[in-house]
Amino acid sequence: MPIIAILHLLVAIFFINHAYRTGRPQYWYFVLLSLPLVGSIAYICFELLPEAGQSRRGREVKRGITDIVAPDRAFHRLHDEARSRDTVDTKQALALECERKSMWEEAARLYQAAAQGIYAHDTPLLVGLARSQLNGGDAERALGTLEMLRAAHPELDDQDAHLIYARCLEDQGRIADAESEYSQLSGYYIGLEARTRYAQFLQRNGHSEKARDLFDSVVRASTARGIVLTDADKIWLRIARENI
Repeated sequence: MPIIAILHLLVAIFFINHAYRTGRPQYWYFVLLSLPLVGSIAYICFELLPEAGQSRRGREVKRGITDIVAPDRAFHRLHDEARSRDTVDTKQALALECERKSMWEEAARLYQAAAQGIYAHDTPLLVGLARSQLNGGDAERALGTLEMLRAAHPELDDQDAHLIYARCLEDQGRIADAESEYSQLSGYYIGLEARTRYAQFLQRNGHSEKARDLFDSVVRASTARGIVLTDADKIWLRIARENI
């Protein structure tokens, strides 16, 4: 038997074992044995790829491929959904996609349109609005949105709103206040963004040694046992490493 045929058969046996262990339909045994190459390809396409697409890593890979092949596909889909179903959820989903594409003005417009009526003081909507306003270059309006949020929810403790607030203070030139907020944030913020931004802040304001120590702590934190890094964390980790 040719070596290639043996390899195809071994691959088919591997997939048969996988099908048995994972409770796949028994007809795969016949398909894989009778058609080693074609059967293996079919098993991958109809069993493994759909399953991988449901995992977190699978979704990340799928999204990355989609961004390369059709970078505006998600935007157009969400845009069409928002037009056909004019709801808070569709506006918010489209606003998040606009943020991902750095369309800050459009994102802010969508958040404002969604934050009406009973949703006028909705925390995720107002945080998204403030974030879009700040990233769009309007820290003053972002601070106003955060003040509205604070007035509506005096006991609110939202780490993302807190980070936006610290960034607004820095943008407004309130350096001492911003440093105080960044310092508080770095102690409890889940993720690597707050500490990395604080280190950047220190670096911009002449505290290079302290900034370097903080960048180093970000890198160490990324290797802690059990930590799961998000896509955003990986970006901030890269920034920290570049500044050590």
